[in-house]
Parts: sequence; C-alpha cells; structure tokens
Amino acid sequence: MEYWLMPWRATLSVAAATLETTLVMQKSLAGLTGMSGFEPLDENRLRDAFHSAADVNLRRWGDTAEMLQNLPAWYRDLGRMPGDLMTDWFDAHHRSAAK
Repeated sequence: MEYWLMPWRATLSVAAATLETTLVMQKSLAGLTGMSGFEPLDENRLRDAFHSAADVNLRRWGDTAEMLQNLPAWYRDLGRMPGDLMTDWFDAHHRSAAK
C-alpha cells in the first residue's frame, strides 16, 4: 500500500513547498516595493526570506530522497541494467511476433 501512496504524498509535498515558497517570496517582494503595511525590506528580512526558502528546498529534497529509498527493489533494479537490455528485448519480441 505504501508504494501506491508515494505519488500522492509527493504531489502534496510539492504543492506545500510551492505554496510556502510563494508566500515567502510575496512577503519579500512586498517589503521591497514598500507597500502600505510593510516596512521596506532590510538585510535581516531578506536573509530570513532566503533561509526560509532554502529550508523548504532542503525538506523537499529530503522527501524526494525518502520516496526514492522506499521504492521496491525491482524498480531500482531496472536502473542498474545495461542501457540496451530493454530495447533489445523489446525489438526481439516484436521481430518474433512479426514472423
């Protein structure tokens, strides 16, 4: 069941990261433009915005690494095969079916 839930969790994770990054950037840009209700962006606020965006990025890469680690062994074995193995097998199958 875990295998089937991974794409759903990955999609939610990307959506959450996108929303969080968008909010951080909106707050930063609002400070740059000096909109009413926001004081101009200083170095500390810019640093905080950068750190927030970097934290989101690292968490999402951690989620991606965890998802890849949880893939079944047979799925990872496909990536370890020689590059022409699958194409040769596919071609041989279709050539034998055509005869």
